[in-house]
Amino acid sequence: MNPLRYLAPPRPFGDISNSTQEEIEGRELFASCLLNHSHMSMSDSDRDAIRAYRDACRRLDIGDSQTRESDMQAVREYEQSLQTNGPANLCFDLATRTKMGEELDNLYDMWSYVRYEKYLPATVKEDAEKHPSAKVSDPWHKAFWKPFYGRLEAEADAWAQVISGKNHLNECPTYLLLALLCEQQTMDWDETVALIRYCAVEGVELPKADFVDYLKAKDVAGLAKRLELDENTIALSTEYVMGVGTMLLAYFRMHLPEALYECEEDLDPERWVPKKRLHDLMALQDGHEQAIQELIREIFYEMVLGGSDDDDEEGWDDDDDTDEDDIMDEAD
Repeated sequence: MNPLRYLAPPRPFGDISNSTQEEIEGRELFASCLLNHSHMSMSDSDRDAIRAYRDACRRLDIGDSQTRESDMQAVREYEQSLQTNGPANLCFDLATRTKMGEELDNLYDMWSYVRYEKYLPATVKEDAEKHPSAKVSDPWHKAFWKPFYGRLEAEADAWAQVISGKNHLNECPTYLLLALLCEQQTMDWDETVALIRYCAVEGVELPKADFVDYLKAKDVAGLAKRLELDENTIALSTEYVMGVGTMLLAYFRMHLPEALYECEEDLDPERWVPKKRLHDLMALQDGHEQAIQELIREIFYEMVLGGSDDDDEEGWDDDDDTDEDDIMDEAD
């Protein structure tokens, strides 16, 4: 059975005058995924054109009646400019976007698990081994990503033309779908492609992103960016990954930044100020892994359980009164 059977090809947007709010938002997302793409190298005039298209869609989305007619005309003209031998196919259905989003969520959940697993408290790892999700045969969903990556390889030349500002959108629908979902779910493009390649190509290694490497390199800015990316890609579309609750992993990803940086209300990791705890970690000559384990342990008890590490670890099991809903209530 084709693992990509749930990914339907895109269709053209309908006329803007009859578009639903969801379709208008889809147009905004299309424009944003190109404007914000890390490898986009279009000319200033092309960038201005797509920015004007996006802004017109935004005004239509919020219902700005004063510019409605001119904005609809601007949208029509831009979409007509993308036509070659027919309309540009830019609109993916909900089922396709949902399936793609779930696969990307699993991809990042697995990567999060792999990177956090060695730092987790012992009882969490012990309980995880007994959970059914720890016994799945294809946790990375490689059966999906291998043919998906094959499509990316087949469309690579057309996508290279698109990111240089040329109109080859109908020739690379798989790339477009991936770009749309990366934009929507705030996922780093290069990192996502690297993770897909890891799943699809034998012998490819995972991207380097171990916390210990940042500490040893005394890379304050790099670690801040890493933690920001981790927090941005939190997804709760499944309850468990390899036996570990995704909400528990999300809790660590939400609270590690504030444990190491002064970053309250500052979304730019370049402006995060390292705390004494981080300076102490970076001053270590050895024992970095153990120090991260201790930090995760503290977060586990003090933030997740609302207690201290004097509490009995045996409390974290299936019979514990603290369920995952309670955990997220405390996180809020």
